[in-house]
Amino acid sequence: MREERGGDSSESLGDGDDLRRYHLDSDDYRRDLLPVFAEVVPVAHAVRVELDEEWLDEAFGEDDSERCVEALAAVDALDPERPDDRTRCFSLGPDREGEDALFALLDAATTMVGEHFVFRLALLDDGGDELLTTIPHESMLWGESPPLSEGVVASVQELLADRVGLFVASTVHERWETDDHAYRFDTTAIVQSTLDRKTSRTYCSALSARHLDVVDGTTLVFDTPTGEKVVPCVTRERTERVAEKVRELRRRYDGSQL
Repeated sequence: MREERGGDSSESLGDGDDLRRYHLDSDDYRRDLLPVFAEVVPVAHAVRVELDEEWLDEAFGEDDSERCVEALAAVDALDPERPDDRTRCFSLGPDREGEDALFALLDAATTMVGEHFVFRLALLDDGGDELLTTIPHESMLWGESPPLSEGVVASVQELLADRVGLFVASTVHERWETDDHAYRFDTTAIVQSTLDRKTSRTYCSALSARHLDVVDGTTLVFDTPTGEKVVPCVTRERTERVAEKVRELRRRYDGSQL
């Protein structure tokens, strides 16, 4: 989540009954990028990639640029569709010949140059819906279920079980207000907003906190890398629910206790 945002009018996709958006929260996006995509490739049909070829200038890094050039050549050898100057779309093919080009792009995206060259990449199902999408320069990776099946989501989550990371559904767990602010516990973060919801910011993360204390039964105090973050939860019941969910997420993320 971005530190500063506009109003709070839109809901997380996880709030709906029919659609859940899962996103990767990891201590090492580059490490997990290829393995997560590898779990989804068997059910994918095609790739859509947006490329920023200005980053191929060798002045940015000769080795990185060479990997990008090789990835681009592998894609263009497939004679991809070109809906615009930036976008290429190609099928993985009945013999999966497109997989080499896909993984060349993903490998390039783990470099400093490549994370900008591969601006956005999505795996598509046979109906053209996005299964898994990444924006490498923002270390963002997400998928939606459906079209991702519960089995594929579970396989990605199992993959991350031995790593420091989560493939977690975007969900608003709790909402509440104090006299000064509105709060919501959104997926893995406490988000603080103005009472009119016109501005909001990520106040603290459940995954980066080093310690969590419950004070006076209704206040949570997070010890974070940037200092203490005090979160008034108003009621004891809500405080207990939020604290337990934070602890659950941390256990799933890296096995640690708060």
